[in-house]
Amino acid sequence: MTLLEIIIVLGIIGTIAAGVVILAQRAYDSKAMTDLTTNVNTIRTAMKDAYGSTGIYPLPAGTATAALNDQTINEAAGQATPIGKLIALGKLSADEAKNNISNDFISAGAGNISTNGVQKGYFIEINGLNAQQCRNVLLQAGNSFDYVEVTNDAPAGSYHYNNTPVALDATLTGVTPAAPGAGTTPGTPALLTGDGIFRSLATDGNTLITADGVITACNDDSSNSVVLGSR
Repeated sequence: MTLLEIIIVLGIIGTIAAGVVILAQRAYDSKAMTDLTTNVNTIRTAMKDAYGSTGIYPLPAGTATAALNDQTINEAAGQATPIGKLIALGKLSADEAKNNISNDFISAGAGNISTNGVQKGYFIEINGLNAQQCRNVLLQAGNSFDYVEVTNDAPAGSYHYNNTPVALDATLTGVTPAAPGAGTTPGTPALLTGDGIFRSLATDGNTLITADGVITACNDDSSNSVVLGSR
């Protein structure tokens, strides 16, 4: 085998290896998103199961939740947070309570559904997302919640909401409303831009989140958080 043939063979092997690495990374990213969405749905069920009958959800503790680790989640520090309380009640495992992207425990807490509906709803905040991950969470989970917000100040190790309820009936921001079609002309979906409140219990707050609509949502860094809330 000549030197040229060896170089060609090595080039082919390198190309194949690079393709395998890319495919493996995509598979890993896809699994991470699937696991995260599963955990969000599990926490949602646990919150409703633990607090739905009383209709009074616990205040969030974002800063304290971000400081938890695998040991303290089962100690007094963990039990002072909503997510730690769910674990202590046996509603969740520690793995189910975690954001496998930021590696933080997921923050949760109360939401106000109206002026008189104080702490009668709840929210879940998922931090440390890049733009693509943020858009995927919006697309996979957004339409199943009453309230959807993207913030841009919650990298891994921090949360946007700390110790006050989220106003689940807040006015929408960052949304260009959908336009209906006419005759043979199709309509256009609602467009979401950057960070803002994309769905809520406010009048006209029931935005349909679509693939085309989320293209301009979220910010080009890893400080995005998605806040999902419901009654």
